[in-house]
Amino acid sequence: LSLVSDLNRIGLSIPEVGWSKPAASRGTLRAEVSLGPVPRVDRLELQAAGLEAKGSVTMRAAGGLDLARFERVTLDGWLDGAVEIKGRGAGKDVALAVTGGSVDMRRMPDASARKSSGRGGVPISLRLDRLRVTDSISFDGFAGEFSQSGGLHGDFTASLNGQAPLRGTVVPSPQGSAVRLSANDAGATLAAAGVFSSARGGALELQLTPRDANGTYDGIAKLTNIRVKNASVLAELLNAVSVVGLLEQLNGAGIVFNQAEAEFLLTPAAVQVQRGSAIGASLGVSMAGVYQSGSGALAMQGVVSPIYLL
Repeated sequence: LSLVSDLNRIGLSIPEVGWSKPAASRGTLRAEVSLGPVPRVDRLELQAAGLEAKGSVTMRAAGGLDLARFERVTLDGWLDGAVEIKGRGAGKDVALAVTGGSVDMRRMPDASARKSSGRGGVPISLRLDRLRVTDSISFDGFAGEFSQSGGLHGDFTASLNGQAPLRGTVVPSPQGSAVRLSANDAGATLAAAGVFSSARGGALELQLTPRDANGTYDGIAKLTNIRVKNASVLAELLNAVSVVGLLEQLNGAGIVFNQAEAEFLLTPAAVQVQRGSAIGASLGVSMAGVYQSGSGALAMQGVVSPIYLL
């Protein structure tokens, strides 16, 4: 059986991703169906309202969906990947899996346009080659398991810009999904993000809570036992106050900060540090200012306190 339709007078929607096709618009649906005791769709193609999908569908012998496999699905420039929809038996929600490809969060619909369809029990498995967050931040090798019950939540692992491994947790928030990140090598993570290349080791805990605007987050970062080595900006500060011993530490094994914290606003173009501090046995630093992600320009002001514990 061959089926072709222009989808006129047929309304379609996937509210979870903010996609819909009005009934008055047209599209294209093509299907090649093999009939029999267990029917199957050998070829299924859909093009409508910015969504394109190509794949096939198999059914269970006892009835119901077995697997809908789409080797490529593209949606409005933000999704390009392979998608599987798996049946889980009578009375159960299907399972959704993205098994490869990329997602660009900069181009996703706003959180207000993405609504639940009421099927909160759908499990979601993501295996992405790349998840683009901002112009300068991406998660490569992204792998996570999520649920929409009570709002999107779940855990994942990834590599920041393909350089620093990290793990994260997604939790619901009023403006979308908030993210908590942790890394066992804070120095490598800061370098991979293009923020600071002179840190070594340490642990990082980072929380990002979305604002209304796409790609804009309120952030809180906490670092412990991080070592700073060969930092030109810090060296100039120490040279200005003639702290020779600390300069030697900076150019040798490095200066250790037992604790560092920052509150900031992350936008697609910049990081605005509202309050930052770093405390060690020999030095204390506090600062605020702006880091331009694209140009690498840094404009900060603050206070340096040598021999902090004294």
